[in-house]
Amino acid sequence: MNNEEIEIFLKNNLKDFTINTSLQQRSVADIIEYKCCKLAKDEYTDIYLPAKSKRSIEDFCLVSDTTNCFDVKTHHIQESGFSMPNLISIDRLRKLLLDSKITLSYVFIDYKRIDNKIVIENINIKYIWQLDWSVLSIGSLGKGQLQILDNNKEMKYTDVGREEWSKILLQKGYEYNLKQMQKIQKEIKNWQ
Repeated sequence: MNNEEIEIFLKNNLKDFTINTSLQQRSVADIIEYKCCKLAKDEYTDIYLPAKSKRSIEDFCLVSDTTNCFDVKTHHIQESGFSMPNLISIDRLRKLLLDSKITLSYVFIDYKRIDNKIVIENINIKYIWQLDWSVLSIGSLGKGQLQILDNNKEMKYTDVGREEWSKILLQKGYEYNLKQMQKIQKEIKNWQ
């Protein structure tokens, strides 16, 4: 069982569906997430684990020799305007990447809305370390939040691997925290 197999499974089984026309984008995302989790639970019964809590980084896990965490991210491709979705706290990500027995993958699902029908356009599953840094940024939320720069633009992927990607994360996190410290020092001077 790997990401490619799960991606094919979801592409073959996550079907278009109808909704109440009054449902907003967040509600549609919740339905898609629920359907992905249900499909994974039914297909991978013996190794499926649900999210530990509402604050968990994953929507579900598949556990074999490693704990493979999956986070579902939806994108309404007809929506125009800026889209900068949060992925994960860089502090939590740093800790996760230190444990070689845990992986984190994103289930990216693009959909269209035609009246009361949700049409699944594309499903793509990638490990966090396959996301190219050119499409990522660290936002000022909490200890720093890894974000996709613009979800309306084409995603770019890399094959640098987990170890090299993690080194880049450490450098970016260091630079982010230095900038935060400089901002705080500047702000402190305003209060003296």
